[in-house]
Amino acid sequence: MLFHPKDTQEVVQKANKSMAHLAYHLHYFLEHQWNEKKRVWEPSKKLKPVAILPELQEVGEQLRVQREQAMVEWAQTGGVKKLKARLSGRIVHGLGAGHVRETSLTIHPVYGLPYIPASSVKGLVRHWFIEAYCEGDEKRLSEHEIGREIFGTQGNRGRVQFHDIFLIDGLQLAGDVLAVHMKDYYEGKQAATDDQKPVPVSFWTVMAKEVDVYLTAHRSAPQSGEETTRLLEAAAFWTKQALTEWGIGSKTSSGYGRFSEVYDVTETEFLPMVKKERIRLERQKKEQEMLEQKKREEEEQAKLALLSPEERLVAEIERLADSEADKQRSKDVLYQQVLEQRNKQAALALQAYWQRIGEWGKGISKKQKQKIDKLQQLLNDE
Repeated sequence: MLFHPKDTQEVVQKANKSMAHLAYHLHYFLEHQWNEKKRVWEPSKKLKPVAILPELQEVGEQLRVQREQAMVEWAQTGGVKKLKARLSGRIVHGLGAGHVRETSLTIHPVYGLPYIPASSVKGLVRHWFIEAYCEGDEKRLSEHEIGREIFGTQGNRGRVQFHDIFLIDGLQLAGDVLAVHMKDYYEGKQAATDDQKPVPVSFWTVMAKEVDVYLTAHRSAPQSGEETTRLLEAAAFWTKQALTEWGIGSKTSSGYGRFSEVYDVTETEFLPMVKKERIRLERQKKEQEMLEQKKREEEEQAKLALLSPEERLVAEIERLADSEADKQRSKDVLYQQVLEQRNKQAALALQAYWQRIGEWGKGISKKQKQKIDKLQQLLNDE
């Protein structure tokens, strides 16, 4: 924890946890050696082995579950494609980024895992598309309808989102070396000759088995579902081609960052989870509606309890719905209560209800007509 703020040191020491975040191992826990000529301490050219601690593996698994759940929730209202990509060898991303060793590796600042930023994924696929479909001319992208919709242009935002790729499954860090064979030539000091001493440069590479690749798209309207699917299908195909043909990251021309296989697992792995989540949400919605209905009924019952018997009868009649149960109740229990109470206000409410449901006027039964006569007699009494 050398060179850290004091409060940071105290927190880590109290937590009694190992530093699983890989940025600490690659940026802070560096061995140094004394350069007598320059009279300074310099990072050692030898790479210190870095173990993938159990804490980091746990973070990776939690991240995988979290991302998967987030995509399942997205799929309830939008479009999602899930691909599995199998690395054929090592991968190195961010080799040229700023670092004290002059060779870096892209590590997620929060999770501490190697990853490929979404911007790199989109940039790769977009470049591959321009080379394959626009003859290498970026200006022609706007002429391609599907490409324009997926990647966007200066005037319009693209509809497909590319997401970070995390290297989790079978994660290992391995040191590698590249050699500059004619250093003086590249520095402009002398001509390129075979007698110049090679300068080895160490750098980190990542090994992993499979990675999850997510592509998403918004559905702005119900009728755009088919269009969203079409865009995601095209984007998934181009992503597959770009990763297998070109690879991603640094030194792809030397075989790094290549993928041997990219396959679509949306139908087999992802959509079953989406269906399960949709069923859960529907069940949750029904349960919530039942709870709300029960709450409303309890509130109504509490309000009715504060009323007089006459006022309560009027309120119950005004609350009647068009269901068969309520229709029958209006003709039996409530009708009898109206007559027993001699409640003219309730009689008017019952009249309005029967008129609404078609039980007042022509075409009614003889028995119903007798009830209407008694109700009118009550209303006409002084």
